[in-house]
Amino acid sequence: MTTPALPCGHLFGGGFPALGGGGRGVGADAQTGCTGTPTQDWIGPERADRSRAERGAAGPAGLPCQNSNNSDKPKPRYRLLPVPGTPNLYTDKEHKHVWDKHDDDTLWRLGMPTGAEARSAFHLRLNVAAFINYFGRNHCLFFTVTDEKNLHPTEFARHWNNYLRRHGMWIVSFIRVLEPQKQGRPHYHLLVAVSWDTKPDAFDWQAFDECQKERRANGPTALFRELRARYKASAAPELVAMWSLLRKVLPRYGLGRAELLPIRKGQEAISEYIGKYLEAGLVIRKHSWKGCRRVEFDRRNKINWLACTRVFAWHSPGAVAWRKRVGELGRALGVTDMDGIRRKLGPKWAYQLREAISLPTYAG
Repeated sequence: MTTPALPCGHLFGGGFPALGGGGRGVGADAQTGCTGTPTQDWIGPERADRSRAERGAAGPAGLPCQNSNNSDKPKPRYRLLPVPGTPNLYTDKEHKHVWDKHDDDTLWRLGMPTGAEARSAFHLRLNVAAFINYFGRNHCLFFTVTDEKNLHPTEFARHWNNYLRRHGMWIVSFIRVLEPQKQGRPHYHLLVAVSWDTKPDAFDWQAFDECQKERRANGPTALFRELRARYKASAAPELVAMWSLLRKVLPRYGLGRAELLPIRKGQEAISEYIGKYLEAGLVIRKHSWKGCRRVEFDRRNKINWLACTRVFAWHSPGAVAWRKRVGELGRALGVTDMDGIRRKLGPKWAYQLREAISLPTYAG
């Protein structure tokens, strides 16, 4: 069977002279029967050299990418004001909260939490209690994952997600909190649910505590190994198997040391204990972490146990009065919701009118 010859300028046989194309399909070819001139003869040798030079030259720089993860613009920083007379203390515009500057990137909040931190803490505690009530204390574990390479939280989250997708089938659901270590590295505190009984009441907590103290004081001594064997013998078999698996698998994904333990406290103090433990990282701000997600709930099945979303309002006298005043503002503008106020007054109306909205009302 003879293969038919391709016509001149065929899509798979070469370029189209009218479009500036060229190649094997253009020009005289005895096998295909195409007639024409080679590309260089058709456009001229000087023009061909000039075209190649133009194609090799770099084009004009495009607009910068506006995505916060890819943009070449300077990263945003927290807008704080220095406290007069104290070189390492900063405050906000309202002068309500104070932060201590540990280094050029890290701030520690002193005193009362900010409104955003209070909302995050309340949101976290309520959902921690709902998480444990839904799965049960005997099916929950504390999981701490560290970073040994000083990655940015976005890159650290990418490593964690890769592990979760390939080896996280044992995790039924989780609550994750991002916290910086003393060295500034990110690490996760997680509350995870599993399908097997963790046997928290049978775990030898005394041997575990003494084992940790011995390792910090003297290293892996014979006493350390004896204490480790004691609490390991009291742990659930599935938990012991997970310890061995995590030591092998986590380094493959760039994750460092991990700790997986049952929940120590009794049912009546679980949410308070876990809430304080997980909230510890919320008082620390890092300029380089601005915009990173500090608290995350498992998106796969959180609908089954989530008790509170991030969209809520306090039911305090001040909050009730504020909502009443906003209602009066909406009626004056002729709108029925927040979006209507935003269209009339702009996106920052609540901040710009905060003093007027907060003024007390007097009966006429």
